[in-house]
Amino acid sequence: MTGVGADVRLHVPDASRLVNAVLKRSTGKDSYVHGESHWKRVAAAGLALLSETPEADPTLVFLFALFHDSMRLNDNRDPMHGPRGAMLARDLRGKAFELDEERMDLLAFACEEHTNAGLAEDPRVGVCWDADRLNLWRVGIKPDPRLLSTEAARSNGRIEWARSLQQEPFVWDKLYRAFGLPEGHRHQSGEAN
Repeated sequence: MTGVGADVRLHVPDASRLVNAVLKRSTGKDSYVHGESHWKRVAAAGLALLSETPEADPTLVFLFALFHDSMRLNDNRDPMHGPRGAMLARDLRGKAFELDEERMDLLAFACEEHTNAGLAEDPRVGVCWDADRLNLWRVGIKPDPRLLSTEAARSNGRIEWARSLQQEPFVWDKLYRAFGLPEGHRHQSGEAN
């Protein structure tokens, strides 16, 4: 993974602290389908899409990966999990990270609407949704290119590549570095993937 650079409009003094704050409050972190390992894979897929989508926003991709499924109550029907994830992000803003109002609104929208199967016109939201949808392989579903918002995600090569993500162990420390975020102290969850 290559770094995408720090963003001056985002201030995360300690990425580990931010992740730990989300894990502490999360109702869905332990889910095999929608839990922490899925969040990491969404971040990894987002990193790959960022290099091919210059209009996208690395900050939003990282934060979306972390918050979008963090407040699920179950792995089945839970239509309000996205809005609850957005509320958690708003609550932690100013405590564990700083984000300008425009991008906070985009993050909230991306979290709230990510399960509604629409296409995003804004590539900043599109990369977030595509990174999540490329991870449908985890439940045995091949992502449908018609439901992907960006050219980067729609290619057969990228869709097949996303299948391999399910076999890869991802750790937060490497993801922080790839996104250009400060690591702070080591992640405490003990999960390697």
